[in-house]
Amino acid sequence: MPEPQALVVAASILALAALTQGFFGFGFGIIAMTGLTLSHDLVHAAGVVNLTGIALTGSLVWQLRRGVLWPVMRRVAPALLLGVLVGVTALRTLDREILVRALGLTIVAIAAWNLLSPRLRRGESRVQDVATGLLAGLLGGAFNTGGPPLVAHLYRRDEAPESLKATVQALFLTIGASRLPLAAGQGLMTAAVWRDAALALPFVVAGSYAGLALARRVPAERFRRACWIALGSLGVALLATG
Repeated sequence: MPEPQALVVAASILALAALTQGFFGFGFGIIAMTGLTLSHDLVHAAGVVNLTGIALTGSLVWQLRRGVLWPVMRRVAPALLLGVLVGVTALRTLDREILVRALGLTIVAIAAWNLLSPRLRRGESRVQDVATGLLAGLLGGAFNTGGPPLVAHLYRRDEAPESLKATVQALFLTIGASRLPLAAGQGLMTAAVWRDAALALPFVVAGSYAGLALARRVPAERFRRACWIALGSLGVALLATG
C-alpha cells in the first residue's frame, strides 16, 4: 500500500477507535492495534497506539475532568503503577496466548453476569479497588491489555456514566504514560512512530469528541447495557486473537 494511502487508512482506523472509546470509555487499544497491524509491523503499530492513546485519554480526561472520582483514583493508581512495573519486568516470560485467552474468557463471563444481574454496587470497596488496579497494571505492563479489569470493576458502581468514564480514562492515561519511558528506552519510539502519531492526532481528538457527543444522547441504563455488550465482544475478540 502506498505510504499516503496507508496514512489515510491508519488515521481512519484511529478515528474509529477513538470514537469507540469516547462513547464507551474503552476499546481504543484493541481496535487500533487490530487495524494498524494490517498495514504496519507490530512494533510500529504499538508505538503509534501508545502515543495516540496518551493523547486520546488526556483529551477525554480534560473534557470530563469534573467527573473524575479522585478517591477511587487515589486507591487504584498506586496499585496500577506497581502492577505495570512488575508486568513489564517479570511477566513477559509467561505464555501470552494462555493468559490473554484466560482474560478473554473471564471478560465474557463478567459481561454476561452484569447483563443478567444489572444491580449496581453502592459504597466503597478499598480491597477490590486495589486488587483491580494491581491486576490491570500487571496485564497492561505485560501485554497492553489492562483496560478490561478496570471497566468490569468500575462500571458496576452507582455513579453517573461520565464520572465512570472520566475515572477510567485517567487510569488509562496512567498506564500509557508509565509505559512510554520504557518503550523509548528500548528504542521503539522511532521518528516514524512520532510522525505517524502526530499526523493522526487531529482525527483521534475529533473521534473522541464525536463519541462523547453520541454517548450523552443515550440514557444511563442503556449506556451500561451497551457497555457490557461491548465488553463481552472485546472478550470474544481476545479469545479469538489470543
